[in-house]
Amino acid sequence: MPDRPVPPSLSVVIPARNEEALLGSTLNSVIRARAAFDSSDEARSAVEILVVDNASSDRTAEILRRYAVSAGVRSVCCDPRGAAHARNLGARLARGGILIFLDADTHLPPGAIRRIAALCGEEGFEAGITGLGALDGGRLARGWWAFWNTVRRLPIARAKAMPACMFCTRKAFDEFGPFDERVAIGEEWPILAGLYRARPDRLIYDRTTVALSSSRRMELQRYGYLRTFAKYVWAILSFQGRVHYHDRIRHPSTPDALSVPSPVEPS
Repeated sequence: MPDRPVPPSLSVVIPARNEEALLGSTLNSVIRARAAFDSSDEARSAVEILVVDNASSDRTAEILRRYAVSAGVRSVCCDPRGAAHARNLGARLARGGILIFLDADTHLPPGAIRRIAALCGEEGFEAGITGLGALDGGRLARGWWAFWNTVRRLPIARAKAMPACMFCTRKAFDEFGPFDERVAIGEEWPILAGLYRARPDRLIYDRTTVALSSSRRMELQRYGYLRTFAKYVWAILSFQGRVHYHDRIRHPSTPDALSVPSPVEPS
């Protein structure tokens, strides 16, 4: 009898709403990390890439069709709006035993998948977050991410936050999840803060892995850093601040948004 297909050991789940400007480069970063994790022909079966299109109205779907053919990227549609809804649907449909949640405007470093697999497999961690750095912007952007990276070191459950690049085992997700669909910010707290309270030694803040995230919320609006910081403070102090947090800022669409380089994995 032929061997049954081996299910993916890891699934990278990417929620995307109107992300035509950055989705291609984000997917290319994940494809490179997948190749670095396993350079054999079985790499695609070991790492699943799943994009959840959260009711996009731009050319996100066209980009996903390209990557489905050229790189085996799976995509599904999620009509209820909100990153929490999209991540939860992705988690339900993902086949991997380790779930990596990555924002569509965040680039995964080449060694990240290999590192996360080792942390959850060999070292026994159940969930974690990576360091974050500036994908764009200048000195202010670098200072912004450095500040939040420092905050996340505090021994406080809710400081272990920001789901731009986070991961957990399937078992941990089932125990502490799902993402909180009532809110627009801090939706990861049930998982990360929940595990930190229950088993703090099983959650890791891996500062050796740095994912580069867009600073568009701050860079593309007037007084963006001050306004975004004020929204974060409101969200921390008030549940209403977590519910009424709107994020519609996107990089402007360009005519060549679809002309991203063909995603080729290094040999």
